[in-house]
Amino acid sequence: MKLNYITGFAKNGNNKIKLGVMLIVFFILLVTFVILVNAILNAPYVYNGVYLDGIHMGGLDKPSLEKYINSRYDKDFSSMVISIYHKDYPLKVTFKDLNISIDREAMVDTVYNSGRRGNFIKRLVEIYKFKKNHLYLETEVSIDMEAIKSIEDTIYSETYTPAVPPALILLENEAYIRSGLTGQMVNKEKLRERILAQIKKLESGIVIVPVDEIPPSKIDADSFYEKIVQEPKDARIEIENGEVMIFPEVVGRSIEKNVLLACVAEVESKSGKYLFEKELPVKFIKPAVTKETIELSLFRDVLSVYETIFTTDTDNDRSRSVNIRLAVEAIDGTILLPGDSFSFNETVGKRTADKGYHIANIYTSGGIASGVGGGVCQVSSTLYNAALEANLKITERNPHMYTVPYVPLGRDAAVSYGTEDLKFTNTTNWPVKIEGRVTGDNRIRFTIRGTNEHPDLKVSIVPTVLKTIPYDTEYVEDESVGEGSSVIKQKGMEGAVVDTFFILRNNQNVIKNYKLHTTTYKTLTEIIAVAPGNKP
Repeated sequence: MKLNYITGFAKNGNNKIKLGVMLIVFFILLVTFVILVNAILNAPYVYNGVYLDGIHMGGLDKPSLEKYINSRYDKDFSSMVISIYHKDYPLKVTFKDLNISIDREAMVDTVYNSGRRGNFIKRLVEIYKFKKNHLYLETEVSIDMEAIKSIEDTIYSETYTPAVPPALILLENEAYIRSGLTGQMVNKEKLRERILAQIKKLESGIVIVPVDEIPPSKIDADSFYEKIVQEPKDARIEIENGEVMIFPEVVGRSIEKNVLLACVAEVESKSGKYLFEKELPVKFIKPAVTKETIELSLFRDVLSVYETIFTTDTDNDRSRSVNIRLAVEAIDGTILLPGDSFSFNETVGKRTADKGYHIANIYTSGGIASGVGGGVCQVSSTLYNAALEANLKITERNPHMYTVPYVPLGRDAAVSYGTEDLKFTNTTNWPVKIEGRVTGDNRIRFTIRGTNEHPDLKVSIVPTVLKTIPYDTEYVEDESVGEGSSVIKQKGMEGAVVDTFFILRNNQNVIKNYKLHTTTYKTLTEIIAVAPGNKP
């Protein structure tokens, strides 16, 4: 029993000794660690692994760091130049233009205090990482970014070249497809990066402007096809404000769709930096009627001329002459396109005193009376005959109640505004112009000009008098008439029945012969005044 007790006591003593030794060692290690950490954390120099602009700053105390930074940045930055090169727009910019500056104190603080912020654990971790992975710092430069943006925008706008789209070129007798051209524009983001990189070097240098290409648009083959293919159209004539307007012909074009697609593919393969043209095998179809044809043919020929004579002996005749001139002036220069119709009343208008028309003799159902515009029927009759001989289609013609002296029987045309009109249609393939003149020797002349496509055709208007009807004579007593004398108060006029024929000849061959109309003229009783008691 005694032996066991002594052994147990010895074992317990050894354990206590070991524990004590371990505590002493731990305490020594702890003190050593604290001293070491404190030395690291309070080191008066830049930690190893800290770099500035690629140069190791580790081991420099703060005064040495300040001296280094002050000497490094002790330069006149304002005189430094960045040469920005673009093939079409070189530019030089000074650091002064960009308001570049460096805060030296801030740089010293940034470098020196790397690893000196935060709790000690964080600091130790950072300091450890500096040694392993290093900390790379760059000089913090103050830059006017608005100035850089302005430079970017200026270079961009001055050098921007838009892409040129492919083009379809249609000439009078040729057609081409022209390839598109690549455009160019400055890459602003990359340009900014390059300028900033050069600035951070804190020295003059060259910046090459980065340029991106702008590809041209693809050829729209369907659109080109629609523009190429068109039907031919004849040149045409329109009347605007009484003037003839000639609109040129449209040349027809055609091309096979698959042929066009093959040409498009070839041009597309060569689109880019250089211009390429491909002639298209287009068929051009010239229309039958061209502008030149119209210009050479328009109003080329005199289709007909017809004239009548009037007198100016009496007051009534002179009033008629005024009315005749006004009506002819209203008609002169009238142009009728193919298919157009002429209306005497619409062209001349209502005959009124406000327009200058005079009172002169007119025919009425009761005989001869006075009315505004008397004599205008001679104008319509003259024009009627000109239209007949020009082979135009008469659509309305009204005869006089009594015969007239200025045209042959059956060839007159009476007009009265609102009731009787003279109308005819241009049945030729070309415009016709009506030229009206009143000559110095009292002639009404109408000339119809047009384009005579059948010069061998001749028109004849032949009236045939079927019968004449004698007029009656009436005697009236008038105290103003002397014994044995007589005075004609109203001159008598014979009546007649007349057939009027239209004859069309080709040289000497009659190709048309038909009756235009039958005209019946009434008789006008002659009235003779005699002295009372002297009636026959």
